[in-house]
Amino acid sequence: MLIRRSRVLKVWAVPIVSTLFMAASVSVICADTYPSKTIKIISPSGPGGASDISARLFANFLTKRWKQSVVVINKPGASGLIGTEALKNSPADGYTLGMAFSSSHASAPHIFKKLPYDPINDFRCIGLIGTAGGIALVPANSPFKSMSDLIAYAKANPGKVLFGHFNNFSLVTAALFAERANIQLVAVAYKEIGNAITDLIASEIRLMFVDYPSAQAQLSSGRLIPIAVTERKRHPLLPEVPALAESLPGFELTGYMAVTVPRGTPEDIVDKLSQALRDAHADPAFRSPFEKTGATLVSSTPEECRTFMVNQIERWRQYVKAAKIDPQ
Repeated sequence: MLIRRSRVLKVWAVPIVSTLFMAASVSVICADTYPSKTIKIISPSGPGGASDISARLFANFLTKRWKQSVVVINKPGASGLIGTEALKNSPADGYTLGMAFSSSHASAPHIFKKLPYDPINDFRCIGLIGTAGGIALVPANSPFKSMSDLIAYAKANPGKVLFGHFNNFSLVTAALFAERANIQLVAVAYKEIGNAITDLIASEIRLMFVDYPSAQAQLSSGRLIPIAVTERKRHPLLPEVPALAESLPGFELTGYMAVTVPRGTPEDIVDKLSQALRDAHADPAFRSPFEKTGATLVSSTPEECRTFMVNQIERWRQYVKAAKIDPQ
């Protein structure tokens, strides 16, 4: 059962044949000269999140490949809606890319009654970057050494366990866990992961679910402790940490990261970016640090990416329904 607690955060006419010829010529020029200026990648999350990490790795790859500046711009807030809307409203010229992830594209249609964008039709997929499960984190000094400890305490003290969430992934995972475990958790909303992590370390909140990449720095420091993973089986990088499915049979939840551009971006530029992304997957400078975060690389064509994202919307509809989250 999920309990929400509010928190302040912060003409000239031309013949049709000539028009078509000119359009085709522009497309060819784009393919031959792109990129000729700085490329921006919008990450709809704050620094340190899976979206941000993926964006920066891809930006580094593109910078080296094309000898052109590629910068990451963080636009966090509203579970990715702010940054995603900014991408939708950007010029469709290939110079503004954006990260799409589960919170902004798969779960958002079921969490919010109205979105400022269509998660599929307002964008053109470049390709998938990868998928990632989640980790249940508690402070290093937490009395909860396992999910069994936390569940037992929550049942004896209804509404006393506060969890933080900074996007739909962290919210839905916790709410689904609470429903499956038949306990009450109190939700505390944050704009960015950084503030949530700070409060979790200080025990202002007692639990948070985050994706693997977002958790790496804190796990390495020892300030936060993992007590469960959300994939069906234990993760090879954390073999000592139980899967939630071991205590809650059938529990499984994973997210994804992909690259998109505004609808209307020239197809030849889409193809060029898509090929670059697939090449990045094979580059050790991209592949190695990405896999070290615990995420799984998944390569795709633009068409495969679109199909995957459409299917994820239905999958997350089921998650949200099972978690009994009412649309806002």
